[in-house]
Amino acid sequence: MAIPLSVSGILMLKRILVSGFIAFCIGLAGYLFKSQTERGSMVKGEGGECGPEGTPVAELKWNREIEEAPGKESLASLREKLLARPSSEAVAEIEGFLRKGKDRKTDLILKFGTGGKIEGWPTLRVFLLDLLLEIDPEAAARISREILTIETSADEWAIALRNVAKGEPAEGNRDYLRTRTEELIANPEWQARPSVGYLNAFDVLVYTGATESSALLSGLIQRKDRRDLAHAGFLTMDRLVQRQPIDMLTRLKADRALQESRPEMTAQQFARADLRDTSQQAIVRSWLLDPSRTPTELHNFAAIFPNNNKLISQNMLTSEEQVSGADLNDHDREVLGIIRDWRTDPAFESRARYLEIMDRRVSQFVESADGSSQ
Repeated sequence: MAIPLSVSGILMLKRILVSGFIAFCIGLAGYLFKSQTERGSMVKGEGGECGPEGTPVAELKWNREIEEAPGKESLASLREKLLARPSSEAVAEIEGFLRKGKDRKTDLILKFGTGGKIEGWPTLRVFLLDLLLEIDPEAAARISREILTIETSADEWAIALRNVAKGEPAEGNRDYLRTRTEELIANPEWQARPSVGYLNAFDVLVYTGATESSALLSGLIQRKDRRDLAHAGFLTMDRLVQRQPIDMLTRLKADRALQESRPEMTAQQFARADLRDTSQQAIVRSWLLDPSRTPTELHNFAAIFPNNNKLISQNMLTSEEQVSGADLNDHDREVLGIIRDWRTDPAFESRARYLEIMDRRVSQFVESADGSSQ
């Protein structure tokens, strides 16, 4: 049997229900905000890239291993303890720390050694991202993809790109790696003060054979106010030309702005062509006979052809191998024959002096090789 309520009782009940509803909404909003903050702090933690000195790191079991400014010894100790754990536990602890958004600077400089092995970590987060690849490559790639959704630091992005490249099958992630690397390189803040990680990230373009990035590289090379960016762009383009000569030389041939801005550099790239390959030979022939070629371009081309110089360096993902002496000798002999055929071709009459320089230079290589073999 329902009990009738007085008017005052009804009002009191309404106040209780409204107050309860408001409290519920406030609690729900607080929960959602906290959840979103914890989710987003994987890559953009409180206080920006690095927390201020003395900021406590995440309350993990290995927190005591980290000093105010972690050095090689404390990082080595932390590495040893994490590697001793089951991989799932270690990954969970590292991911938990990264989600806190905290960081600590070290007294180390980011450095790459043989085979892309990292020998110095500028921050704790960079160290942990590097360690993740060793513990669980698949998890490292997954976590790194999340980091690559928000700006953290160029060094973190560089290591994250490396993790995706090494932690995932090569098929299917080429465009992802290329576009994310282009995003890193074009970032105004990171470009203004390029870090070691920023400059090493260019290697991802070489790793992926990113000939589509030639426009970006061309723009950097033309930056005469920024020798550091121009040099990084040049080295990357040079290595791409060596690996993808037909595609890259075709793009360079159409890049009039770069040819006008850096005529010597572009001429030296065409001098990398292997004339034994009919496609590369056709590109060089067309470039040489173009009426718009300047004496500066032609002289620089002839003076360095064949350009088989290689820069051997420690890179994040790729490596370079020197061409054997025997292969170079075979190349020079065959190319010398092509040059001499061109010298008898009426179409090359206007380029006679430059072909003579090329003939003389390659002949010296051949004679030197013949003399050393006797």
